Amino acid sequence: MRINCEVQVSNRKLPSLSLNNKRGGTRSSLGIGRPPASKADVSNLFIHLCTAQNKQGTKYKVGGNIEAVFTKFVSEGKFTIRFKTPEHDLCVKADPILAKSFLQILKLGIQNKDIEKLHLSSLAPVKQSQIEKPKTKLVISSKQEYPITTAFPYTLENLRVNSVELNRVENRMCKLRKLQILHLGDNLIRELPDALGQMKCLSELHLPSNALTRISPHLFSGPLCHTLHLLDLSDNKIELLPHTLGQLHTLTCLKLDKNLLTKLPVSLGKLTKLRSLSASKNKLVDLPASASHLQLDTLDVYGNPFSATLGVVDSGTLEEVPSLRELLAVSCIGRGLRPTAAEIPATLVTYLESWLKCPCGKICFESHILAHIQLDLKRVSLSITLADPFHTSVPALATLCSRKCKEKLCKR
Repeated sequence: MRINCEVQVSNRKLPSLSLNNKRGGTRSSLGIGRPPASKADVSNLFIHLCTAQNKQGTKYKVGGNIEAVFTKFVSEGKFTIRFKTPEHDLCVKADPILAKSFLQILKLGIQNKDIEKLHLSSLAPVKQSQIEKPKTKLVISSKQEYPITTAFPYTLENLRVNSVELNRVENRMCKLRKLQILHLGDNLIRELPDALGQMKCLSELHLPSNALTRISPHLFSGPLCHTLHLLDLSDNKIELLPHTLGQLHTLTCLKLDKNLLTKLPVSLGKLTKLRSLSASKNKLVDLPASASHLQLDTLDVYGNPFSATLGVVDSGTLEEVPSLRELLAVSCIGRGLRPTAAEIPATLVTYLESWLKCPCGKICFESHILAHIQLDLKRVSLSITLADPFHTSVPALATLCSRKCKEKLCKR
């Protein structure tokens, strides 16, 4: 096995010789292996340390030559191997998963267990590519550049795959644990895997000019809802967005231009950190009235018909006495309580996330009236792009908590 890492070689004799022993870590390739055709025994095992200055490498004997292995910080990818001869300490910093795998093989080697079955490296000189700092950015703009037989570097933080006729988001992309920016524009992607929502570091997701028709509600229900800042779904064929869009608590920029949207989810108003919203050239007949809770810097809804008629849309769901479940849920939201699936059934967690807010400020769930009211976009954004810049009021679908609110708002 061979890992790409940083290694600081510390000579334990130097302090006694009054020499300076302070050296920083060096980009290195650290392997564990045995010479070709040698017996599968611990006596033939070596740790092979190679650097850019010494590609031939330095070999440290394993059998009977390791005084100690310090693994207190292995969860951070740090460990130290102390040799008897020469009196060197190898202070290693690597990817935590690779570090644990390396130490596991070293442990089995020291115990002289199944050495012939271990994944050992050759002790040959390494190439420059094996020592270079791992890639954090990769740009692919042609089919010829797309890796089919090789893996994406696990260290990637920025991945751009554009114009290669990609028809799906591969699972190996979703497993890039450090990925922060994913740009898959100008491809043929039709749907997004739920695994994308489980990415824990992703802050920007760019999917313009694809063939998306729908978005799974599960996509915005995982760790992604706590990390995503920018979402670009422009120039697709999306007709409907899920209610769970409102769970993207950190979202600041949302691009929905050139789709087939007739409505935006009523949960839009929950995106309290949103600063830029563009949904031009869709088929929007209204906006959700919850948008009045937003504080945008820019809003672009140019090229939408906004043809909805003002008045009551549906009054059949208003209950004279709300259910006990709804009363308790309203109390939870009002008190700022957000129980998890570890504390209450998952179905109730989903129910709590479906809360709506009446323009009067009250929380409601299934007991409400739907009505179209006028919404002045000047209350929503500092900058507005509309077909008629002098007419900034559009129909908005409001969730009303009572008949009193209906009478008050529908008379405006």
